Amino acid sequence: MTSLPEFRLETHFSKWEFKARYHLTASDAESMSMKDLLSMATPREREEFEELWLGYTETSSAPDLRTSIASTYQNRKIEDILYFAGASEGIFAANSVLLDKDSHAIVVTPNYQSHETLPLAICDATGVPLAMAFV
Repeated sequence: MTSLPEFRLETHFSKWEFKARYHLTASDAESMSMKDLLSMATPREREEFEELWLGYTETSSAPDLRTSIASTYQNRKIEDILYFAGASEGIFAANSVLLDKDSHAIVVTPNYQSHETLPLAICDATGVPLAMAFV
C-alpha cells in the first residue's frame, strides 16, 4: 500500500496547539461545553435545539439556513447562496474557478493538504512556510 504524505498541519498542531500563548491558526470555533452554549440561548432557541433533527438535510442544503444567510445581505435570495457538502468541496470549487493551467498559486504551509494538492493538480504552486517567530 502506498503511504500518504505526512499531514503537516496536524503535525504542526500536535507540537504547538496547546503550548502557544495565542493560537492564531485555529480553523474551528472556541471550544465550550453544551451547558455554556445553551446558557446563552433564549427559551425558544433552547426548545429549537432540543427538537433539532440531526439527520441528513436536503442535498441542496437546508432552505432555512440559506434563507438566514441570504437575509444577512442586501438584495440576496436563497438562490444566490452557494452551498457545499463540507469544506473540501468548497475548496475544490474555489480552486476550479480561481485557477487555470497558467496560474501560480502561493500557499501558506503547513495547511490542510488539499490547499496544496488541489492547486498542484491545476497549476504550479509554491508553499510559503509559516514564520515560527511568533511561537
